[in-house]
Amino acid sequence: MVGLVISAWALIPPYSGPKLNTETRVEVADHVVPSLVLIAVSLVVLVVSRRKAETAAGFSLVAGFLVALAGLWMVATHVPLVAQAMRGESGVTWGGALYHFTPSLAVLILGLLWVGAYWSETA
Repeated sequence: MVGLVISAWALIPPYSGPKLNTETRVEVADHVVPSLVLIAVSLVVLVVSRRKAETAAGFSLVAGFLVALAGLWMVATHVPLVAQAMRGESGVTWGGALYHFTPSLAVLILGLLWVGAYWSETA
């Protein structure tokens, strides 16, 4: 359930808040695609964990790695945005950079916590 909430948060920055001077295709690649991956993974894990309890831990570990990978992608693509804000480049404010970067970091942290939660269960 937490994955669904964080994915919704990560999905909205291109469509709300401070505007950035970026192309739509970049916003889709940086927010929409990873958020859709998180939504899909979260929903599949919810279904699998209710039906097959004996295989849920291994499946959840793989799902955690997918979420961590999506978060890593989001963070990596937003580092240049934060760098632009640090340099004070026109069109990039600190507020806009943080508004776009923060949900990306939340996805990465969720993925790492997710992996950590199921790592010991599958070893």
